[in-house]
Amino acid sequence: MQSTSARTNIVINDEINIDKSRKHLTNLHSGSEGYITIAKKDQNYSQWHYKKDDLLENTEDIINGINAYVSQNTFYRPQRRIENIKELRAVYIDIDCYNSKYTKEAVKYFLENDLYGSKIPVPNYLIDSGRGLYYIILIKPVPSMALPLWYAVQRYLYNVLKPFGADANALDPTRVLRIVGTLNSKSGTCVEVLDSNNYEYSLREIQEGYLPEISQKKKSKGRPKKMVSLFTEYSLYYSRVMDIIKICELRDYDVEGHREVILFLYRYFSACFTEDTDEALRRALELNAKFKKPLPENEVIQDTKSATRAYENRLYKYTNATLIKILDIREIEQRSLSSIIGTKEKYRRNNERRYNLIRNEKGLTKKQQELEDLKLKIIKLKNEGVKNKEISKELDIPLKTLERHITKMRKNKEI
Repeated sequence: MQSTSARTNIVINDEINIDKSRKHLTNLHSGSEGYITIAKKDQNYSQWHYKKDDLLENTEDIINGINAYVSQNTFYRPQRRIENIKELRAVYIDIDCYNSKYTKEAVKYFLENDLYGSKIPVPNYLIDSGRGLYYIILIKPVPSMALPLWYAVQRYLYNVLKPFGADANALDPTRVLRIVGTLNSKSGTCVEVLDSNNYEYSLREIQEGYLPEISQKKKSKGRPKKMVSLFTEYSLYYSRVMDIIKICELRDYDVEGHREVILFLYRYFSACFTEDTDEALRRALELNAKFKKPLPENEVIQDTKSATRAYENRLYKYTNATLIKILDIREIEQRSLSSIIGTKEKYRRNNERRYNLIRNEKGLTKKQQELEDLKLKIIKLKNEGVKNKEISKELDIPLKTLERHITKMRKNKEI
C-alpha cells in the first residue's frame, strides 16, 4: 500500500495542471475589479492579494500547486475583511461529505436527481475538493450593500445541503476555496471540476426562484414568514457591523475609552450576522489590531467572551439611543452612519428625502420646471419674430401674463 507522501509525489508529478488553475481563475474573476486573495496552507497560513490582470497573466508564478486557495469575492483593499468587500461574485457551499453518512458519489447523485432545479439552482461548478465537494454558483457582480440578501441565499443553500455535510463555518463572503488543478495534501488528490455550466445567475433570480418568502411585500394574516424576518435581521446586523467600523474610521481608530465596548459590540453583531462565533472573534481581533492603542489579545478574547453567550441566547436588542449613548456618537458622526442614528438625524434625512422627491435632476420643482419650459418657448417664438398676440394664442396664456414674462426676461437679459 502506498504512503501518503508517495501518493502526493505521484500527483505533483503527473496531475497538477496550471492550465486548469488558470481557466478556473479566469472563469471566477475575468471581470473582477477589486483585489483577489490567494492563500496557501502548509505548516502556516499565508495569503497575498492581486488584481485580476496580474493574477491571470502570472498564474504559473503565483499559484503554488499544493493547498492553494482563492477568494470567490473581491475586496476594495488588499485585506480580506468583510468591510472591504467590493464585489460579490459567487455563492457557495463547502460540502464535507466525510462528516455525513454519504459518499461524494452519493451526494452528487442526490444533487442531480433530487435537488437541482427544484430546491436549489444547478451550479456553475460542482468541484471535487479532495475529501468533499464545492457547490458554487457564479452571480452577476453586486456591491457589498447586497450582503444581507447574499447571506440569506447562502443560508438557504446551507440548510438544504446540511444533511449532506454542508460546512456551517464556510459561509462568510471572505471565504477562500481550493483552486482547481491544485493538490489537496490531505486526500493526496487533485482538485477537479465534476460538472460545470456557463449560465450567469443574479441574486434576485435565485431569490425569486427559490426563496419566494423573502420577496413578500403584502402583509398577510397569521405568523409572518420566517425568511422575511431573517432577511430583515441580516440587513440590521450588517448595518450595525459596518457602522461600528465607520465610527472607528471617523475617529482615526483612536478609540481609547471605548475599546472594550466597541470590540464587544463588533463581536456580538458579527456573530449575529455570520452565525459563526469563531469568525466573529477573528474579526474582533483584527479590528483591535488596527486601534492606535490596541488591547492585549488575551484581554480581547476574555473581555468580549460574553458576546458569544449573548449571541447564542439572543440576550440583547440594542436600540439606537442606547448605542449612541454608550459609544458617545455625535450628531456629525451620525451623518456618516447607516443605522445608528438619533431622532434629529432621522428627521434631517426624511426632510432631505422629501426635498429630493419634489425636485428634478436640475433641482427644480414641477412648477419651476414648467415656468422654465414656458420661458424657452417664449424666447424661441420671439426670436422667430412672432407677435405677442400670436404667442399668447399659441401658448394658451393671457396676453398680460405673457407681457409680464417678457418684461421680466428683458430685465434679466434673457431676450
